[in-house]
Amino acid sequence: MSLSLEVNPCLVLAFLGMCLAIIYRYMVDTYSTLERLGVPGPKPIWIFGNVLEFKGKNVLQVFDDWKKKFGSVYGFYEGFRPGIVVNDVDFAKDVLSRHFELFNVRTSYRPFVYYPDNIRLIEIDGEHWKNQRTVINKMLNCTGTLQRAFEKTRIASSRMLHQLSDDLKIATEGMNISKVIDSYVSEGVMRIVLDMDDEKLAKYNDSIYDYEIASNWSASAENEAAGLARLFPSLTPLLKLADRKHKTSHNTVVDILREHIDTTLTGQNNNKKVDDDNVSFLSFLLSSKVLCRELDGSLTRRGLTSDETIAHILSLLSEMYSTTTAMIQFILYELACNQNCQTKLYDEMCRICGKDGEISLAELQTLEYLDMLFNETYRHHPIAPGISRVCTETCKIRGVTFKKGMVVRVMTSPLYKDANLFYNPERFMPERFSKRKRLESHQYSFLPFGRGPRMCPGQKLAMIQVKMAIIDIIRNYMLTTCKHTEIPLKEGLRPSLTPANGVCISMCRRF
Repeated sequence: MSLSLEVNPCLVLAFLGMCLAIIYRYMVDTYSTLERLGVPGPKPIWIFGNVLEFKGKNVLQVFDDWKKKFGSVYGFYEGFRPGIVVNDVDFAKDVLSRHFELFNVRTSYRPFVYYPDNIRLIEIDGEHWKNQRTVINKMLNCTGTLQRAFEKTRIASSRMLHQLSDDLKIATEGMNISKVIDSYVSEGVMRIVLDMDDEKLAKYNDSIYDYEIASNWSASAENEAAGLARLFPSLTPLLKLADRKHKTSHNTVVDILREHIDTTLTGQNNNKKVDDDNVSFLSFLLSSKVLCRELDGSLTRRGLTSDETIAHILSLLSEMYSTTTAMIQFILYELACNQNCQTKLYDEMCRICGKDGEISLAELQTLEYLDMLFNETYRHHPIAPGISRVCTETCKIRGVTFKKGMVVRVMTSPLYKDANLFYNPERFMPERFSKRKRLESHQYSFLPFGRGPRMCPGQKLAMIQVKMAIIDIIRNYMLTTCKHTEIPLKEGLRPSLTPANGVCISMCRRF
């Protein structure tokens, strides 16, 4: 006996029609969210939203164009997700500080995360974030740890000068300084964070450097797999298959850190170290106590777990490397292009630090023109061109409705080109950041390290690394452009803004 199943074609068509109607309704509802909120913006394309407008273009230029077209507050769609962009100093203050409780969650720009990366500061929030952040703040702003970081940076900078000298001997018409700066920053980070000596640097340098490169490429705007994962998060498990190099280097470094932590703990126990004896950020973390809430609601203090320690170290290794190396290269580029600025900086260094000899941390912190130069370079080349937060509760601020779960971006790069905030913005002019002029300007018009409770805690450390490299190079070399220098400099988001092809300049010894 055979059974036959007859399918009514009318029912099939009706079912398909119903599915299409549901999909159509969902699409219309999704891509009318911003319109219903009264927020202007570019017209989206179903499924992709507005991301195709970035393809083959300078990402920051797209945001500049949108600001000119739609104003200081507008929205756009990343795939199915609507978000709001604010390009206004008062709105920036509202989002980052005044109404922090409504925007206290940071978005992660790294789509491929492996354990224990998911417990880094950027990935957590609430009371847990607050307690962990307290430890990191203390570590990155303690006078003792900063002094030791400065001493280790000085060693790395001295080695950088030797490498520069060797490379310049074979350079003919200028040289690309990127690899030298990369090596300096990577070595400095390993010395500061892990207290690695020359022997351990030689053993682990390649593995950690490979991780730093792979980690940042994994989140680069040029990485198509990462772009798709950000656009369609549900596809992330599948797209991770294309992130093999990052995963492999991550696992290798985690194994190195676990071994290094055991060695450091043994040394601390044998020597009975206390907080003031910490010789590295790792030893600081291992001796730190963090507040935590028990099941009964009471507060207690405990040491950081190994995984928490590793998560913080991984964050330092990747974030310090990517931002610091880019900033140093951008400053050297601007000094080569602006000889008058280079002369002023050299004169200040000679007056405060002398033409040679060791410089102290106190002297480093009194170089006002170098601070001004840093700020003006950052304004032209914003390493972090925007600050993203997630709205945790539907609210209305300055007449604009923000829905719970919506990403809000404070785009700072368009602000830095605003003639109302920065006179003659296309001109490179460090003097605009003099102490007097900074006091006269809006405190949220320039945000190199963010602002509010979730601002970058590593400002002082970053400035030490950047300033030490610039001082040693400018005291020893005069920089000029050469025929291979890109003018204007091509940039890329990887994930921080960085010179896309490095920086090629000529360097001539001063004496």
